[in-house]
Amino acid sequence: MERNLLRTLGDNTHDLIYAKDLKGRFIYVNAKLAHIAGIATTEEIIGKTDFDLFPQALAQGYYDDDQEVIRTNQPLIDREELMLDADTEQTRWHSTTKIPLHDDNGDVIGIMGITRDITARKQAEKKAQELNLELEQRVLQRTQELEAISDALAHERNLMRTLVDLLPDNIFAKDSQSRFLLANQAIARSMGTTVDELLGKNDFDFYPQEMAQGFFDAEQAVIHNGEPVHLEEPYMNREKNQISWVMTSKVPVRNNNGEVVGVVGIGRDITERRATEKALREGEERFRSLTELSSDWYWEQDQNLAFVNLADPNGKSGYSRSDVEGKTIQQLPHAEVLSGDWSSHEESVASHLPFRDLELQVMAAQGQRRYLTLSGLPIFDSAGNFGGYRGIGRDITERKTAEARTHHLATHDSLTDLPNRTMFFEMLDLAIESARRNQRKLAVLFVDLDRFKNINDTLGHDAGDILLTEMSARLSQSLRSCDVVARLGGDEFAILVQEINTPEQIATVARKVLSAAVSPVMVLGQECRVTASVGVSIYPVDAEDTQTLMKNADIAMYRAKDEGKNTYQFYSADIKARSLERLVLENNLRLALERDEFFLQYQAKRDLQTGEIAGVEALVRWQHPELGVVPPNQFIPLAEETGLIVLIGRWVLQTACAQSVAWQQQGFPPICMAVNLSVRQFFDEHLIDDVAAALKESGIRPELLEMEITEGMVMQDAERAIHILQSIKNLGVRLAIDDFGVGYSSLAQIKRFPIDTLKVDRSFIRDLPQNAEDRAIAEAIIAMGRTLSLTVIAEGVETIEQESFLRDHACDQSQGFYFSRPISSGDFSELMREQIEHPRDYPANKSIKDE
Repeated sequence: MERNLLRTLGDNTHDLIYAKDLKGRFIYVNAKLAHIAGIATTEEIIGKTDFDLFPQALAQGYYDDDQEVIRTNQPLIDREELMLDADTEQTRWHSTTKIPLHDDNGDVIGIMGITRDITARKQAEKKAQELNLELEQRVLQRTQELEAISDALAHERNLMRTLVDLLPDNIFAKDSQSRFLLANQAIARSMGTTVDELLGKNDFDFYPQEMAQGFFDAEQAVIHNGEPVHLEEPYMNREKNQISWVMTSKVPVRNNNGEVVGVVGIGRDITERRATEKALREGEERFRSLTELSSDWYWEQDQNLAFVNLADPNGKSGYSRSDVEGKTIQQLPHAEVLSGDWSSHEESVASHLPFRDLELQVMAAQGQRRYLTLSGLPIFDSAGNFGGYRGIGRDITERKTAEARTHHLATHDSLTDLPNRTMFFEMLDLAIESARRNQRKLAVLFVDLDRFKNINDTLGHDAGDILLTEMSARLSQSLRSCDVVARLGGDEFAILVQEINTPEQIATVARKVLSAAVSPVMVLGQECRVTASVGVSIYPVDAEDTQTLMKNADIAMYRAKDEGKNTYQFYSADIKARSLERLVLENNLRLALERDEFFLQYQAKRDLQTGEIAGVEALVRWQHPELGVVPPNQFIPLAEETGLIVLIGRWVLQTACAQSVAWQQQGFPPICMAVNLSVRQFFDEHLIDDVAAALKESGIRPELLEMEITEGMVMQDAERAIHILQSIKNLGVRLAIDDFGVGYSSLAQIKRFPIDTLKVDRSFIRDLPQNAEDRAIAEAIIAMGRTLSLTVIAEGVETIEQESFLRDHACDQSQGFYFSRPISSGDFSELMREQIEHPRDYPANKSIKDE
């Protein structure tokens, strides 16, 4: 019942009553609103928005007001606006009040609005304004005809009273003493009195002294000078209880003799106008300040999209106002849109839609390239007519430069500035697509630097960076301008060679790469030499996609390494098969430690003076369950390359030390256990800790452990090697240089190392005693060892003649197949037991193994 009553009341009121949800959809309307909108029933409007009922510009205004009420939770009171009456097809003035709509919890769920037709009132106000203007003219005309203002006012008092009381402006007449002779209701109300009480009095009776004096002085000036004045005056508006401002015109009144006998005044309240003007001035000042401080500038366009204004006080746009006035954006001097065409922007402005971040490239007066971005909003008048655009601009040169730098960093190697893996793959994709369209061939070269890891580990990363930078420059210089070289990471490079016809062309490029790499490089004061291994894959012969081409080139590169490095190999099916074998071997090697597939063999060292076992060297072996015993020359280089050698070497050290102690526990005399160190293991930061841990865990005496290093290892970075060797010596462990004689060390260099043993390389023993040069070298090494008080051991001794020569020249020990091959720990126990049980007179021309 109550709902029906409310519906009946709403549908029979002349006001528009409605409610909307948070999205502007009508949830209630009365019949009057449906009638105004030209909709037959209110139910048809439910669920619709203003955009479904009214023109775009009007609907947008209604929507913005709704959202402001919802956002602020504050009502909007008496908003005056024009609305289209669908019935009469005329626009009428309406006054709208909107309040927020709340649910039971107090949350805003929409708005409720009441809109009242005020067309009649607006028309009355307009008529009053017209009458006011007419009255002003009539009063001025009439006063010139009157001989005395008092007589004229007396005769027409009744008429003037009627007329002036209708006007909202302050109308008054005063005599020569500034006493009121006439006043309308408006001025009487503003002074807090009535017309009757006002007559005969002056401003001092109603206003503060200073304010009244101001009125009086202005009027007396008119009376004395006979000239009208127009001025803005503050006054106390007692009706509103505030200081208000009035624009007053005061005109002299003359009698028949031309004497000024008083003044007539018309005053209009301009308080709101002054407040508006003040706000406008302050807004303009704030805008000017912000414009000067901001990196943005302001612009305007007319309905033809030609610039009519440019507010850029700091010249951030690069244009002056004269440069742009009358031109469209497309016509700006030296301007290009970064998207490549103007179509998208033209579609937006043709539809009078906002646009944002239109990026332009322009050329500054100094010839520098700059980047700008423009954002604009369309301008519509109250009738919804398009008037142009206004917006802001910004210089984004720094941002664009930073973006370009970021893109370069993302696609190029930071050390060499060559394209990185990502960029190279993108370039290769494009090259393959081009080659496919044009039925051409191209080649990919996968380049890996040999011995780079060795230099990087021994001389440090700084040295490695220097070497990579130099190699990058050499590779780039060795190629054609149309070819591309990229750094894939580490010491790996890739080269794209386009437009090839024969394999010989590719071979020529590969040979240039090898030649560029092989020349020595000075790194931190030391001459370093590297070589390159190059794998070649050809499109479309070997593959037709990027991933496969790169994979096949990588496979060919590893075959080049297997062939001795410093060479190139073309991809083939046979190479792929060998690569798979190598991959299988590498995968199995990674699992070998976990599966306990490694074991040690031991090779005895013989004292050449007594014939007894003087020491033993531990040698690692790999027993694969399917492949059998894998030769060391197959898995040791692979372990070194992959870094697994560090873990394997740690296991060898621990196992060998434990075995030495086990032999002593079996009653055998203590002998020195020798363990080899690889390059990676020697320069590993945990080496000293690993040696100390092996000593502690096994209980072996430090002097019974000897670490063997190669001559080449210590000569690559002598200072660092000396530090590591000294740290090992501080643990009490012996040190030996293995393969001595092939590293070109001098006596001055050797004596700097804290070593105990020299092992003469087998290459100098093989042809003893027949080869004179080998005899001389062997004798010199033995002599040098004795001079430095070092133990000298000859490696690779396989004949009695070799052993006899070494014994005769005072070599301390021998190691080789003549005395003992590498054998298991059990067989080595039997070897030591046999020597204890059957000691022999020495020298004897027999080896223990033969007996």
